[in-house]
Amino acid sequence: MHNLAKIILNLDRRIIYSVVMLCVAIPLIRPFGLPFRVTPEVRDGYELIESLKEGDVIVISCDYGPSAEAETHPMYVALLHQCFRKGIRPVILTLIPDGPGLANRGLEDVLAYQDAEGQKPYEHLESGKDYVFLGFKTGGQAIMIGIGQGFTGTFPTDYNAQETAAMPIFRDAPKLADTKCVFDIASVGYPDFWIPYGTERAGIPFIVSCTAVSAPQYYPYYAAGQATGLIGGMKGAAEYESLVDMAAITGSDGPATKGLDAQSAVHVFIILAIIIANIFYIIDRRRPLSGGVA
Repeated sequence: MHNLAKIILNLDRRIIYSVVMLCVAIPLIRPFGLPFRVTPEVRDGYELIESLKEGDVIVISCDYGPSAEAETHPMYVALLHQCFRKGIRPVILTLIPDGPGLANRGLEDVLAYQDAEGQKPYEHLESGKDYVFLGFKTGGQAIMIGIGQGFTGTFPTDYNAQETAAMPIFRDAPKLADTKCVFDIASVGYPDFWIPYGTERAGIPFIVSCTAVSAPQYYPYYAAGQATGLIGGMKGAAEYESLVDMAAITGSDGPATKGLDAQSAVHVFIILAIIIANIFYIIDRRRPLSGGVA
């Protein structure tokens, strides 16, 4: 047993890293489909969007970059599917410099989506009428206040340099108060500002989707009713995917659901590794010393 303890405690770290790699790769290739419970804060955000009518306009603020893509981007994609399926019109913008690339890529991917029969259910949607991507503009709180006065004054052109003044979507919703909610998908602290400078002033609901490490700081907003929904990290995104039924839409589990399987597998391995290492450490400490003294 002492020899086994010595082997375990001196295990090459490359073996451990290889096992971690397998714990990540296998569930991504063949998802386990581990069950999980949809939390009330995620369901509340989903049901708010579901309660909207065809033609309603919402604001999606994509305030995340590549470093948080795994946790936040699946939420954005699931939300776009939900909006386009219901005929809800999103006004998409970003308040961080590295946000436009991911936001535009996600939008293009969803618009180009093909179902199992090879049909493109969203190919009829028109920019400026059924959706619009305004891109990035610096200013943070000033932008929030600006769109409260009018979208076209704050964003004279969209991401593709098309003039916004003539867009039908802004004839129906010329300012923030004319939209139904703000859905902020963030890896930075902009949810802290959207409430006082955006949604509270406009009198509309606010939903926040954020990284797992940021989620605890936004629960007071949810408890106070200033945030109608809260989607935290990959777990929250996987819950939202299940509510939107991404498996039925795309024919497979969404990326957050697959990622949650991988995350769970790695967590289980790390916990087992810690327990096993501690057991063998205790065994090793109890081995007889060379002088025969225990």
